[in-house]
Amino acid sequence: MTTADRSSTDKGWRATRVFAAAGLLTAFTLGPLLPGTARAATGHGPAAVAARPSDDTATAAVGTTGTPGATTTSGTPAATATVTVGVSTTVTTPTTTRPKATSTPAPTQTPAPLVSVPRLPKNFKTTVRRTNGYQVGAYYFSGWSHAQNNNLTPILTRGPLSRYEPQIGWYDDSQLQVDRNINQAVNAGVNFFAFDYYDLGQSKYATDRTLNEALGYYLTSPQRSRINFCLTFIDQAPFQPTARDWPRLVATWIQYFKQPDYVRVNGKPLFIIFSPEHMRDIFGSPRGVYIAINYLRGQVAKAKLPGVTVAVGTTVNPRANPAHVAQLKGEGYDVTTGYNYHANGNEKYRTPVPYKTLVQENRDMWDRVAKTYTQPYIPVITSGWDQRFSYREQKTAIIYQGRTPLQFACYAAAARQWVDAHAKRTVKEKIVMVFAWNESGEGGAIIPTKADRGAYADALSRVFNARKAPVCK
Repeated sequence: MTTADRSSTDKGWRATRVFAAAGLLTAFTLGPLLPGTARAATGHGPAAVAARPSDDTATAAVGTTGTPGATTTSGTPAATATVTVGVSTTVTTPTTTRPKATSTPAPTQTPAPLVSVPRLPKNFKTTVRRTNGYQVGAYYFSGWSHAQNNNLTPILTRGPLSRYEPQIGWYDDSQLQVDRNINQAVNAGVNFFAFDYYDLGQSKYATDRTLNEALGYYLTSPQRSRINFCLTFIDQAPFQPTARDWPRLVATWIQYFKQPDYVRVNGKPLFIIFSPEHMRDIFGSPRGVYIAINYLRGQVAKAKLPGVTVAVGTTVNPRANPAHVAQLKGEGYDVTTGYNYHANGNEKYRTPVPYKTLVQENRDMWDRVAKTYTQPYIPVITSGWDQRFSYREQKTAIIYQGRTPLQFACYAAAARQWVDAHAKRTVKEKIVMVFAWNESGEGGAIIPTKADRGAYADALSRVFNARKAPVCK
């Protein structure tokens, strides 16, 4: 066993003790996972992050600002473990970049406080928002604050890229601005925002303190009834919690799940997890992830909710390693989806490739993920990806150029057609995700800008409001 293997095994063993201390499991019995070992191991621990995606691995949805292709290199345990988790549920399970800071600090000891969700007005009407029978969700990144901010850089505010400033301005750190975002999104045919959710207490950077602000303004918005919402847990450094933090986070998320306008899939609140690799980092092994997700389910049941639908950002490369694919299959997720897909071909840093390449890579990804996993798949439209918009990625920028509203409309139409043609491989709610409403720092936003005057938002609306899905030649 290599030094890395010993370290990973020790981390998994420590995670098991943490679960027990935190009350995530009440009984834990397992046989040896590695031949010839006296002590039961918990798997091969945290995934390594490579600079570029590997041809023989399955990866999580690529992070939105760091190196492309977060690639797992962890192994797959070869036995089964019987565990009791959550509310006395005994199960047998196979033991099988998005940092917004310039470096990865050690987590602080100050936890993020529980959120107090405001009470809804008595006359609030709960409606499941749809566009022509579809539910169109857009990822929402709340990184645009007047406070100290390392997302709104001179790259965006000065020079040629300044013309991509949103029509309503760069900032979303006020009630008025979030109200305006909601109204524009509704006009674009967006039915819900999937708010990026960060465990802010883990980061020592002042620039990160406002990253959950828009969610709070959504909850108090007079326009709230026009659009639904859900959460996307961003589990990457410097926001990555420890296993001990999981009960606190679960208690916080349940407050949101209880909201009547929270998006539901199969009648249960939809909870999206950004990266399965980072979940293994937190919990030490696929089995640890399985225990954690079942703890979430148990707490949701205690809260008298009908359950929770846990979706995970998933990527399958063209030559994926079956052993790595098997890890996710045993971790207990209900649905697969993605945050965005890029750099899955032969892209090189600082070398632009046509936008149509991004579109084709994403369409191929929909088919590969849906064929690889038995869970229903929710397709994601990566509306764009151009890291020239990011100050931090100038030397390693992956660039797709030449995007036009017409190309985007055809891409959105392909997503609608995919959902229609794969009714048995997707969720019955006919959901399509869009990356993203306002990821302006990564060239992947559809929010109306001074440059496009709402052309991309209008294209999305036209595609999903059409009586039949448009067909592009």
